Amino acid sequence: MLLSYLFSRGYRQIVIVGSDIFELTTAGIREAFTHLDSTNYVVGPALDGGYYLLGMNALKKKLFENKKWGTRTVLKETLKNLEQEQVVLLAAKNDIDTYDDLKKSSGFNQFLIAP
Repeated sequence: MLLSYLFSRGYRQIVIVGSDIFELTTAGIREAFTHLDSTNYVVGPALDGGYYLLGMNALKKKLFENKKWGTRTVLKETLKNLEQEQVVLLAAKNDIDTYDDLKKSSGFNQFLIAP
């Protein structure tokens, strides 16, 4: 697993993000790393029940096991795995799975052309 490799190479804070979040900014990623200075995990909830960002100071493999990926239960299951941990939740954001999601995205609306 890539995360295991990165921690074994000496990285102390790792943040992974989805590639379909138009609303995610550099400042948002910096915010996640800043929270990791004082907490163990950071989660950015997606509006569809998943998450768009997961940051950690230590690998917890359980976070990636026994999930119904792509469903509304992923965030809930992930937070259940983190019940005994320090966790910061970031602002919820819209991830892009469908054209309707794209139309709702504030980060993309500027490019939509009205008929």
